Amino acid sequence: MSKITERVTAVAVCIFATMSFANAESVNIKVTEQIAITKPFTTKVKTGERCYEDTVEVLVNCGNEDTNAIGIDTLIGATLGVIVGHQIGGGSGKDAAKIVGGLGGGYIANQQRNNKQCKTYNQVTRCEPTYEYITEEKTVGYRNCAEYNGQKICKETISPLDTLTVTQKIVVH
Repeated sequence: MSKITERVTAVAVCIFATMSFANAESVNIKVTEQIAITKPFTTKVKTGERCYEDTVEVLVNCGNEDTNAIGIDTLIGATLGVIVGHQIGGGSGKDAAKIVGGLGGGYIANQQRNNKQCKTYNQVTRCEPTYEYITEEKTVGYRNCAEYNGQKICKETISPLDTLTVTQKIVVH
């Protein structure tokens, strides 16, 4: 044989000698222990309410109910209106501007008195909810355990299992 053939044969024998043949065998074993896996969950629960008295500021109309009354404020407004009207126009137009300004100023001042807002205070009852925080342990999964060939085997799942499947590889050299 040639040297190349001998070398190829020697390599093939080494590879074949180190190769392993594997076969898998599956077995179902009964679960002997189930342990619930829990975690704490905190929730906010309304337990009632707390009420108290509070003082609030309120604006009310405190103007004069009699819109025909002429007060000092109306006279001052009319006078200012005449002064402003005097600055407008010329000749007979100036007299008309004074009259319109006086009437306008008096009307505006009278309306301001009638629409005057005053502060007052009212007592009101306010209520606020009260809460309590409750922590509960909730099951989030299960640790399923069984014994196989003297070893404890466990698997964690969301729901409990009756059996575990064990796959064992059989290796032949």
